Amino acid sequence: MKLSVISLDEINENKDSLELFLSSVFDAECHVDINSEFRCAVVIERSGRIYACGLGYERKMSQNQKHFKGGIVGGIAVSAEFRGQGLGKAVLEAIDNHLLYFGVDYSFLFAYEPKVYQSSGYHALSAPIYYFDKQQSKWNQFVYRGGMVKSYSSIQLSEKLVIEFNGCLY
Repeated sequence: MKLSVISLDEINENKDSLELFLSSVFDAECHVDINSEFRCAVVIERSGRIYACGLGYERKMSQNQKHFKGGIVGGIAVSAEFRGQGLGKAVLEAIDNHLLYFGVDYSFLFAYEPKVYQSSGYHALSAPIYYFDKQQSKWNQFVYRGGMVKSYSSIQLSEKLVIEFNGCLY
C-alpha cells in the first residue's frame, strides 16, 4: 500500500474518487470542500483503490485576543476490512506533518470515537467553539463532545473560553 499527500494543485483530479470513498465508508453522501483553507488530502491506496484517507485545512483562529493558526482535520476514514491496522493513524500523522509545514499552532478534529485519536497526541476539547453553520447559514456556538485538539505551540488556550473558528467545520 502506498501513502500519498495530495496538494491543492492535484486535488481536482482526485476529488471524485475521494468523495466516493468517503460516501461508502460513512454510508452518506460526502463532499470534499476545496477552498482557500484546503492544504492537503492524504490517501492510502493500492492498485487505484483507496483504503484510507483524510483531509487537512488551515485558518486563522482566535481565543480572547490570542490569534493563532489552526489546522482542521476532517474526513478521516478507513475501509472496514482494514480498521485496526494503523492506517488511520498513518493518515493522521501525514496530515499533522503537512499542517505543521504551514505553521499551525493547534490542530483540531471532531471524532465519532475520540479514544482512537489519543495515541496520536490529541486530547478532549472542552472549550466552546464559535463557528459558521453551513446547514443553517448562521453563526453558532457549541461544545462538541467528540472535539479534540493537539498543540504544537507555546500559545496556551483556555479550556473555558470560546475558540473563534472564524469559519465552518469540516
